[in-house]
This record gives sequence, C-alpha cells and structure tokens, in this order.
Amino acid sequence: NSFSVGGTVTGLTGSLSIQNNDGNILAITANGPYLFPQKLNDSALYNVQIIQNPVAQICSISNASGQISNADISNVNIMCAASNVTMTLSGSYQPAPLIRVDSDINDPSAVANIDNGSAANAQLIPNFSTVHGFATESGTGRIAEGDRFASSADASDIYRVVLQQNQALRLQVADFDPVDPADPTDIFQGDLDLLLFDSALNLVDFSDSVTEFENIVVPANGEYFILVDAFSGSSRYTLSLEGVSVLNELGSKSINFKPGEAVIQFKASSAINSLRPSNQSMTLSHHDTSRAAKVNFEINVNSLNTAARSLQPNLAQELIQLNPESYSKYNTLQQIKRLNQRSDIEFAEPNYIYRPLLVPNDEFYNFQWHYPAINLPQAWDITTGSRDGNDVIVAVVEPGVFLAHPEFTGQLVSGYDFIQDVQSANDNDGIDPDPDDSGDGGQFNSSWHGTHVAGTVAALSSNNSGVAGVAWGAKIMPLRALGIGGGTGYDIIQSVLFAAGLPNDSNTVPAQNADIINLSLGGPGFSQAAQNAYNAARAQGVIVVAAAGNENSSQLSYPASYDNVISVSATDFVNNRAPYSNFGARVDVAAPGGNSGVDLNSDGQGDGVLSTLVDESSGLRTPALAFYQGTSMASPHVAGVFALMRAVYPALSPGDIDSLLSSGAMTTDLGAPGRDDLYGFGLIDALKSVQAAQLLANGGSLPQQPALIVATPNQLTLGLDSSSSLSLSNLGDEQTSVLSFSSDASWLNVSAASIDANGLGEYLVSVDRTGLADSSYVGTITFNLATGTTLTVQVSMLVGTQNNTATIGTIYILLLDINNNLVDQVFAIDQGNGVYNFSFNDVAAGSYRIVAGSDIDNDLFICQLAEACGGYPTFDLLSIIEAVNTDITGLDFIIDILANFGSRSLTSQSNPAITGIQRQLNNLNQISP
Repeated sequence: NSFSVGGTVTGLTGSLSIQNNDGNILAITANGPYLFPQKLNDSALYNVQIIQNPVAQICSISNASGQISNADISNVNIMCAASNVTMTLSGSYQPAPLIRVDSDINDPSAVANIDNGSAANAQLIPNFSTVHGFATESGTGRIAEGDRFASSADASDIYRVVLQQNQALRLQVADFDPVDPADPTDIFQGDLDLLLFDSALNLVDFSDSVTEFENIVVPANGEYFILVDAFSGSSRYTLSLEGVSVLNELGSKSINFKPGEAVIQFKASSAINSLRPSNQSMTLSHHDTSRAAKVNFEINVNSLNTAARSLQPNLAQELIQLNPESYSKYNTLQQIKRLNQRSDIEFAEPNYIYRPLLVPNDEFYNFQWHYPAINLPQAWDITTGSRDGNDVIVAVVEPGVFLAHPEFTGQLVSGYDFIQDVQSANDNDGIDPDPDDSGDGGQFNSSWHGTHVAGTVAALSSNNSGVAGVAWGAKIMPLRALGIGGGTGYDIIQSVLFAAGLPNDSNTVPAQNADIINLSLGGPGFSQAAQNAYNAARAQGVIVVAAAGNENSSQLSYPASYDNVISVSATDFVNNRAPYSNFGARVDVAAPGGNSGVDLNSDGQGDGVLSTLVDESSGLRTPALAFYQGTSMASPHVAGVFALMRAVYPALSPGDIDSLLSSGAMTTDLGAPGRDDLYGFGLIDALKSVQAAQLLANGGSLPQQPALIVATPNQLTLGLDSSSSLSLSNLGDEQTSVLSFSSDASWLNVSAASIDANGLGEYLVSVDRTGLADSSYVGTITFNLATGTTLTVQVSMLVGTQNNTATIGTIYILLLDINNNLVDQVFAIDQGNGVYNFSFNDVAAGSYRIVAGSDIDNDLFICQLAEACGGYPTFDLLSIIEAVNTDITGLDFIIDILANFGSRSLTSQSNPAITGIQRQLNNLNQISP
C-alpha cells in the first residue's frame, strides 16, 4: 500500500539537490533514473522541488506534483541545461470586447492619427463600447518629450453612435485634480465635459460639473454625436456607453434654458460691481446680494465667440452654420461654468425654462449577472445570511480589505494583519490588529484583491447603492496575509489558525471563530504545516474554501488541493468553464468567475464579476467598483453560499458539505454526468444549497417555503432572432400570482402563451426591429408579483451586424524581472480576429513577469487610469514565469481599460502620485503597424 516517487534526469553535468514534500532531500550526480527512498501511501500528494541547481546549470521538473493513485510515480522527469542558454517567451493578448481608442491621442508612437474634432470627421463607434482617449484645451508644451499635441490643441473628440433610450453615458476624467487645478507638479491636469447632440446637432443633454465623473442619460432611441470637450487643461479619459436604466435620470440636465442668460448668487461679502469690469457685455437684473440675480450676456452667432474657444474650429463652424441655437447654448454653458469658478460667486446656473424631476438610483445590481446564474435571488427569499444569536462570519485571507469602503459599513468584525515582513506589509510594521489593506502593488497599481473578494461575500446590500454581496446578512473577518510580492505560507497559516480560534503568532483569538474561511489565493508547493492547519480548522468545524487557480491547467494549486479544503473552479456567463480556470481531480465545485474577454449578455461590459474595489489613481484610496475575473472571484460565491447555509443550520459541518456536494444536493450538474474534472460536482446552486441546509435543520423535511418565483431562462440573449420563450414557475410552497407584466423598451414585447390562473407558465418574448438602426439593444421584462416583489428578466438583441472586435491602438508589452526591473519591450503583431501575438527573444534564464498597456498621454507610464492594460495571466495577479531551458509559449492574457464605477475623494489630494509602470522611450523604428 505504499508507492515510490521518481523519474529520469537528463543533461546533468554537476550535482543536483531535490526534495519531496518539504523533506526527503535527494542528491543526484549522474543522469539516468532516480528514486526517493521514502514511499508514500495511496492517495497521498507529492510535490518535488529543486533545492540547489548544479553549477552553471538550471534544471526544470515536469509532472512535479500530483496524487498517488495505487501505482508508483515514475515520470517526475528532470531536464538540466546550461544557465547561459537563451530562450523565447511568447504568447498573445486579446482586447476585451467593444473597447475602442480615441483616434487622435498624445502618444506619437500611435501610427493612426485621425482627427475626430468635428461632426464631419466623427469617429464611428458601436453601442455599449468603452473608449479611452486624451483631450487637451491647448498645446501641452511638452515639445522635448515629443507629445503629438505639444504645440496644438485637441480640445474636442466627437464620436458617432446609435444609442438607446435611457442608456447611461459616463465620462471619467483620469487627470482631474479636485484640490488645485493649477498645481504645477502634475504632468497633466484637466477638466473635461460631456455633451450629447442628436443627428441634426441639436444639443440634447450635457454634463459640465467640476468633478471626476460626467454622466448623461440618452433621451430617446437614435443616432447621436457624443462630444468630449476639454474645458481646461489636459487629461486622459474613459467614455463608457453603459446599459439601460443604470443611472436612470441621475446624470440628466434640462437643456431647455434661455441662451445668453444665467441665474447667479453672489456671496454675501462680495462687491457686486466687480462682475462688470471682467466682461462688459454682461448685465445684471439687480445688485442685491441677498438674493439670486439674472445675468444677460451677448452671444454672437455670426462669428466664433471667445466663450467657445475650447471648441475645435471645425466643430464651432459646423454649429454656427448648421445649428446656431446649439452653438448659443454651448456658449451659455461655457460662460456659466466660468462664473462658477469665481471666488465671489456662490453659484451660477442656466436660466431653465423648466426642470424635469430627477429620480436618483445608483444601484449596479443589474451588472451582477453571476447571481441569477446560481439562483441566488430565490435563496435570498429564505435567508440573506443573518441568524439569531451569533453572526455568521466569513474570514477572507487576502492582502487585507479597504475597511472604509461604504459597502462594508456594519459588515465587518475584527480581523488581524499577519504579514511579518515589514517591506512586504507596506504599512511600516509587522503583525498587528489592523487588517486594512495598505496596498500590495509596490511599483504597480495595487490589486485591492481582498476588497473585491470581500464585496462578493457580503457587501452591504438592498441599500439602493453599489453592489450586492452573496450573504449580505453575514459578517466579514478581514485577515491580512499577502503583501507586496504575495504572501508566505507561514503568514497564511497564522491567519487560518486565528480564524479557527486556534493558537497563533498574534497570541490572540477572535471573540467568535469564523464559520467559513475563503482563500482566493494559491500556487504550487505542498506544505505539511499548511495541511495540518487545515486539518485543525476542520476539527473546529470551520469550512475552508479556496480558488482552484488561473493557469488553465490540471497542475495542483494550493491551498485548493489540500485535504479538507473545497476547491472551486470558474465558469462564464453561459456556464462553461472559464478559459483560464484550472481543472483536475481536486476540483470540488464550480461558481461564476467570469470572462472579461467577451460580452455575451450585451450589457456593454466584459463578463467579469462586479464587486467592490479601491480607486488609487489620485494617490488616495477611495471607494470604487470594478469587474475582475478569476477563480478568485468564483471562490467567494461558494463561501457566501456556505454562509447562507450556516444561517439556517448553524450546526452545518464540513462533513455535511462533503456529503451534500457528492450527492448533487447543492449543485447543477455540468459537463459529464456526476463528478468531473472541469466542474467537480457541478455549478453551485444557492437555492438548492439553502434548502439542503433546511432539510438538515428540520430532520429531513423542508419547512414551509415562501413563494419562490423563478424564470427559465433567467436572461435572454436573442442575437438576430426575433422571438423566444420563457417560463415562470413557483419553487416554493406558498402560492402567489403574477399581477402584471411589462417591458421597458418599445421594441420588446411579451405576451402570455400558456399560463395558469396564477400567471405561471410559458410567456412569448418577441422583438420588433422596425425603424431601429443597426446596433445592439438591451431591455428588461418586469413581472409584478402578489408578494409585493418583482421578477426581472434582461433581454438583449442585435439589429444588423455588430462588430464587437476591439481597437486599442499601440500597446507596449514589457518583460520584467523578479525585482520588477524592465528587461525588454516589444510590440505585438495583429493576427486578425482580435488576437495579437508577441515574442520576447534571447531571454536569459530567470524569473519574469509580463505586463502590457497603452500610453495615450505619452508620459512614459503604461497601465494608468483610462489606459488599456493587461498582464499574464491577469494584471491584478501576475504570475512568475520561470524560464529555464526551453521556450515558453501560450502566455496569453486579456487587455482591458483601467476604469471603475467609483468616485474619487474630493478632500486632501494636493500632489497625486504618478501610478502605472514605466516603459522605455520608444524606438520609432520598432513600431508595429
């Protein structure tokens, strides 16, 4: 019942030391077969590692880790080669769908430079796309740096697109400085505005705040011109054409105001006559500073007005000739914005003819497709994770959590920081009771990985703000074990022991042990000490969940591959294994991890997982939301479902989880029938899981279930089809009925096909494309239920052909060594179909990382806010690439735009630091076409 581990050594010219499972060291001095003297039992794990390479050689191991399966292991083969051998590292990147780049950016290395500063030359983009660009009100003055717009303005970028009624447009001004717009220490500072014109150049909406974000809601279906306008300074930006009804009327302003007029309020101490010398054309209705006054100013539509100086000349002339009223309104808005910047004026605003009612709604739950995918809304009808007595607690072992994020208000219990290395910890001390994430990026932008994971577990929900957490009635225990460069196995072990209430290096234990531990981390390398810790945690009744890994491999990743740890693989929007997700004999269950490289639900975003994050672009940590992909995102879905189960059955044990998973009581079977190596026992199903816990809590019988109305399918993607059907059913015991149903789009029709007296059964969904321009469209069907709740089904469809391939411009691909020093820089070759191949040649043996991104403002830093960015396998968790003696291929990753839904702080930003990764000054002869 015991078996040997060995293999064959080739190419050896010296002495090599290897070990198995943190012990069993073996010295090898000759080529040929080798064998560890110690044998292992059946089902045991093995992990062979190199302790010392031969002099002037580097060796690599194939099949280095695995599991004994009633046979000797004889194929752990070792190949050695001279350390001065060079090799090639190659792969490809794929831009996320529907991203575009402004056709005239500041990077002189960008080959394409097409002026889009007028309606006649407007850049055509598809709906639901995301554009990153650069605009400057005047020349940047950076002649020595080679800026494309060093001596000339690029004040207006115009995009032409077919849009949908109630669709949200959002502009993020990456270089906006809310404290000191004139700070000379900043390379770029800018204030950009967002304006929307219809196809006849009528101004239909605008957003001209002095903030980082500008928002507009589309008033009706049709073709539009979107203007990104540089009011002052220079800035990168991201323009997002988002989904329908995301912001509702929040960003809308009335454009029904009197041109040439404004309403202003002077500050009480102001000398009102000071207004007249600054602009003799202005006249006031009165001089009483205790109340608002009307100001009139002259607008000459026969010549270019100074108020419109930020407009590109071509656009100004177009407006003067084709739509003088829009020109007058634009001038009025410019004058009002300048008045608002005066120190003696309290406010200035348009003289509205009428003002529509604004209905604020900042909820982004519609983007969280991954919750209906696991029947989570139906599970919430039973429990949200709260229980009488002690809270349900989920520990997240991460680089920490941004504790001040509003989505964590009331959601946290005390945690701990177990990072002992002060440099890695990045907080100037060793272990301490503060698990706040101080950043793990070092030279890079930090990942804020723990904040994203914690938000999926238990973000504050049903608060009309932000996003929802899986178990928002539960609590989060933040534990810090990963810092700059990752985290040590020892620090992770201490976190696990602390969470389980066991002795640890802090000499403290929590007031209440965690019910579940989530570990969205991992890598190769078996540790017995770690295995012992997970055994001890299980003995305490703690359920441990971990991410299977993102290498698209059956390679064992730890801690997911340890005994007594639930290993979670990742699925995409259509419940297929995500392309990066690990697989193999150790996978137990699957959950949504997303795939940012596609947009299968046509919501204008890559199908990542939306959760809480941090925006550090200003040099400050401020709350944000963002899409990530990975098994790291899948694992907290499962941990959150386990928390829901513990809420209804506090005695739920790790053994119960094992039994329920293996019986299929918690999952939807995917792949081969029963357990398989891609999905384990299937896709986690929150409703089935909670009901399984209820069965245990009630001696094998379910309590009376509330009405649980579900739609099958829960989302419809019609594409070019004209009709489909969906069915409503009640999975609960209590009866209810459908009172009414409706859609929010004129092209979307729903009718009852075959329903019972309660309105349950089959419904026909059809679309009418008459009069719609070629584009993609998204609508929502709402069923109003007698329970007082609603059930929504999102429907997407296409009119004509839609080109979802991305255009991202020049991308700099960097090879970094283990210390993040730049080793090489290359460009990719376009292979068509949205795939770009790259290759680093003559690479010396060593350890490397690969990152890539655009530099649209030409400041020699890639991967800044509003720039395209990616890395292998994902930018937030770069993998170490060990180059030994053979070429490495398949280093593939996705490029996306760095942007977020969050809002930057408006407080103490006096000198925002440059973030991003420095590239080489480009050799123009190397530019890829």
